[in-house]
Amino acid sequence: MESELILSKGGFPPLSARGCVQQLMPVGCGTLRRTLNGTLVYTGKPLAHKYRSLISCEDKTSLALEGLWRGSEVRVGCIQRLWQKVAGREAVLERDPMIGSIFATTAHQERREVQEALGRKVVLAESPAGMNEDVFVSYRPWLDMRVVTFSLSTNEWGLKAGWRLELEEI
Repeated sequence: MESELILSKGGFPPLSARGCVQQLMPVGCGTLRRTLNGTLVYTGKPLAHKYRSLISCEDKTSLALEGLWRGSEVRVGCIQRLWQKVAGREAVLERDPMIGSIFATTAHQERREVQEALGRKVVLAESPAGMNEDVFVSYRPWLDMRVVTFSLSTNEWGLKAGWRLELEEI
């Protein structure tokens, strides 16, 4: 396997997805405005947080593009990890996690056992006696997205190819 990245459409021919880079950026669903007294306010819906993703790679060949045209829906198994702070022993993740990608750690990089992970709900094992420090859960999310655009590039003499895929969460 060349990459942990998963796309529900298209695909990765050999030597097309080694060293992929993924960026997740918030989609601007609202605007920031100043009131008459100078206070900065947000005019968007507070629970309408969506991601924009830019995935790029330079390798020997490019990805297979069937089904990845502008506007196409694609389910993306991300390589970019998301983190959440856990309050107590339970957390409800903001996005669906990829199976096997969940782990928990303390602020001092000590692993914490995940006792149960069902859907978005994560339950941690009891903390060792006297341990009361911040715990963070990390996971790779599944995102349902639409293709915004893509590009392919080839360096004939350098024997390299590259590709770039831009997506937005539905």
